[in-house]
Amino acid sequence: MNSLSIFTRIQDVQRLRQIFTVLARHGYGHFVEKLGLRDSRVLGIILPQPSTQTASNPERFRQVLEELGPTFVKFGQILSTRPDLIPPSYTDEFSMLQDNVPPFPFEEVEDQVRIELGAEIRELFQSFDSKPVASASLAQVHRGNLKDGTQVAVKVQRPGIKPLIESDIDLLYLLARMTERSIPELSLYTPKKVVREFERAIMRELDFTIEAANAERFRTNFNGNSDIYFPGVYNELSGKRILTMDFVEGVKITDTPLFGYDPKLIARLGLRAVVEMIFRDGFFHADPHPGNVFVMEGGRLAYLDLGLAGRVREEVRDKMLLLLLAITREDFEEVAQIFYKIGIKEDEVDMSEFRADVIDICEKHFGKPLKYMELGAFIKDIIEGSFRHRIRIPYEYALMCKALITMEGVGKKLDPDINIFKESHPYLVEIFKKRYNLDRASKDLTKTLITLSSVIREAPPQIKGILDSFESGRLKVRVEDSGAEKRAIRWETIINRLIITLLISTLVLASLFLILFGKSAWATFFSILGFFSAGFLGFWLMISILRSGKF
Repeated sequence: MNSLSIFTRIQDVQRLRQIFTVLARHGYGHFVEKLGLRDSRVLGIILPQPSTQTASNPERFRQVLEELGPTFVKFGQILSTRPDLIPPSYTDEFSMLQDNVPPFPFEEVEDQVRIELGAEIRELFQSFDSKPVASASLAQVHRGNLKDGTQVAVKVQRPGIKPLIESDIDLLYLLARMTERSIPELSLYTPKKVVREFERAIMRELDFTIEAANAERFRTNFNGNSDIYFPGVYNELSGKRILTMDFVEGVKITDTPLFGYDPKLIARLGLRAVVEMIFRDGFFHADPHPGNVFVMEGGRLAYLDLGLAGRVREEVRDKMLLLLLAITREDFEEVAQIFYKIGIKEDEVDMSEFRADVIDICEKHFGKPLKYMELGAFIKDIIEGSFRHRIRIPYEYALMCKALITMEGVGKKLDPDINIFKESHPYLVEIFKKRYNLDRASKDLTKTLITLSSVIREAPPQIKGILDSFESGRLKVRVEDSGAEKRAIRWETIINRLIITLLISTLVLASLFLILFGKSAWATFFSILGFFSAGFLGFWLMISILRSGKF
């Protein structure tokens, strides 16, 4: 059955026709033809028009999104933070998308507040400006005062925006399915996954309670930090479609030189903030572009628009931390190994070629004076190189990279000589020491010992089960010689030796951490005990191997 036949509503057909017409107008008529829709009975005849523009593909696609309206603008804005899904050239272009949406009438603002908070604006606020201070595709922001005079910003969701977005998402899923079926060469970019990720992100942004929770978590993480500020939330005046927060008075971070602030100091402050968010907390502002970062009186940085936040697991932070430290040491072999390990392989990868490409990229970027080195340009080249080898960078890493790259771009505007590697290195080392302290080493050792204990308990019964299978004849079909039982016993010996070797390595590492970061007499005692135990086990293992006569 034709995919289009499921769309019976006239507005869906009209919207699809508008989408394809806009694509054709901007030089994507060949895309319409490949989908087999040039002479669609449902849509009518769409004549692909050759583009007369000289713009690049990413620029023309940005123009398509802008012309198609709020949903598609937001689609591009969210994709601009996802270099794991689309090439860096497109993320760069989509980051320039702006919401040029007129504000909705104040009467509708009053309706939204009444429906969401159950009272009239005059009953909830001492004053409330009817003219918004900012207007975007999803919401607009009004200045107000609480009954006690506190100045607040009230974010009000645009009426009817959710059903409109849901309808457009349905069409995007349809387009994604048609694209995957008709244009196989685009399969690497997984169109359906792109739409699914957009749907997940946009639905989170439409629920203002999530942004409120994000704000509270950021405030907790930076509690006591006099340089970084996150606005407080008034939960009694907030809901899914209304968000009331402290009003932030300040200037955009890129405008600070005009107001007498030290741009170099502000650049370094912003850089340290994003490094701490990512590597210390594992929870960070996913899109810290200049419109979302303000400088308050006294040079304090304030972060706004907290609906899009990134979360990274501890092991992901560890690998990214090691990657950045390897870059600062110019250990290019290690950089290649880490990127290969974290990448998602869509096909078989020639590791030697991938390593050679990564090392070439590293030498290209790091064989120059420090002030000319840019993390952003390096990451973009690495991601594009990975795409050539059909390797995609996982979402968490890509989001971290995007946040760092965005903050680096802001820093470069304030101080062209700033270098993210030089500036972040002391912070990374500091965070590394804090993360790999005695408590962390103890936790890791405990986890490893629990795992080893489980393996040691489970391995003999599993091997015994294999031997029982041989004895009962259940595996006779697969075994053709009489040496199977001996080989199984031999494998049991090998597995036991591997377990002992892993235990020795763990003891050595744990003891090393205790020596480096432990500051008590107990830490010294346990480190010596660990080294002694590892030495004893190693000696016993070597004697066992020598006595067996098999190396």
